Amino acid sequence: MEIISIKTEQDYDLALSRVNILFEAKPNTNEAKELDALVTLIEKYEEIHYPMPELK
Repeated sequence: MEIISIKTEQDYDLALSRVNILFEAKPNTNEAKELDALVTLIEKYEEIHYPMPELK
């Protein structure tokens, strides 16, 4: 498992592709740990680059 930070749109696309592969990973496996780490990185990237508008 090699996790890299998501700095570019290409990194983001690669991370999303990897999440699709790992989506049904069994709990407590290396794949599940990788999935969790990638989702966390993706969420952070999206907060910065695709912010949700505030609801009024």
